[in-house]
Amino acid sequence: MKNTKVLLILLLGIISCRESKNNTYNVGQQSITYIDETRNRPLPTEIWYPTLDRLPNTSPNTENKPLFKTIPTIPNARMEHGKFPLLIISHGTGGSRFSLTWFIEKMVKEGYVVVSLDHYGNSTFNKIPREFVKWWERSIDVQYVLTQVLEDPRIGTQIDTSKIGGVGFSLGGYTNIALAGGYVDRSMPENGNDEGRALPAEFPKTDEVIDFENDSLIVASYQQYKDLVKDERLKAFFVMAPAVGFGFHSKAQTAKITAPVYIVAGKGDTVVPVKSNAEKFDRLIDTSTLHLYNAQVGHYVFLNEATEFGKEMMPAIAVDHVAVNRKNIHEETLQLAINFFKNTL
Repeated sequence: MKNTKVLLILLLGIISCRESKNNTYNVGQQSITYIDETRNRPLPTEIWYPTLDRLPNTSPNTENKPLFKTIPTIPNARMEHGKFPLLIISHGTGGSRFSLTWFIEKMVKEGYVVVSLDHYGNSTFNKIPREFVKWWERSIDVQYVLTQVLEDPRIGTQIDTSKIGGVGFSLGGYTNIALAGGYVDRSMPENGNDEGRALPAEFPKTDEVIDFENDSLIVASYQQYKDLVKDERLKAFFVMAPAVGFGFHSKAQTAKITAPVYIVAGKGDTVVPVKSNAEKFDRLIDTSTLHLYNAQVGHYVFLNEATEFGKEMMPAIAVDHVAVNRKNIHEETLQLAINFFKNTL
């Protein structure tokens, strides 16, 4: 009888272990706004993390018409116990912390904690003209949010601080190159070649006349923060369609980059053309790897998949070339990212 009980306990233990291993993570989500009081910058942040809590049975909201497809998450779910690597995401100019949920969902299910933030003054619902050109302050935003997350007793204790990576799209791609140690030159080039320096389509309308080259607030910000952009806590960087290539002219600006950088872009990008951005960064960064998609793949393919309503309302960023399947590009990009971080973190 005793042996039977022992065998039963062992059998139940084996079944329990198998069930645990077969469980796939769901996506927990916490929302918080950090405020960097030294710069008076509120930074709305989402923390996405692995959980074994079950997704609630909720009926879809038919009143709202989202522009982009959403992912199922569990607000304030219990975080699965363990030590997890962390990725922190920087969105593109005028974007938001929800711009890359296709990337976030997969990486959480792979066992990562993912943090995404809205950059002050340069996000979808908070647009301030000067903040659109103070590119270097975005890396300070990331540093501040990362510090807050790591000091949070509910989450920070479950982060493997030796395995922190950065992810970014477009201007967020530049942000990560800055975090890796790339130092942008904001001055006008002497040869007069100002390719790519035009204000982005997302730039807010304003009646204020701003001399962007000499504005005292912009210049003061650059002088204060330009040499503080690198963050040694981040060990690897995955960047999609990185921008601001016009601000990089020599390897001296990237000499401090020692961490691996993986660059992904489409040859059909007309917003930040690969020749003067992705390929240029690859030439200047000794630790980089470059993966280019074909000439039909454009800039906004790295945003979330759009709904039919979104394609109708925002075709410029929601509709790809007829030969391009955005979901397929996402899946291929995710596999590149998974392999990259597996080998570098």
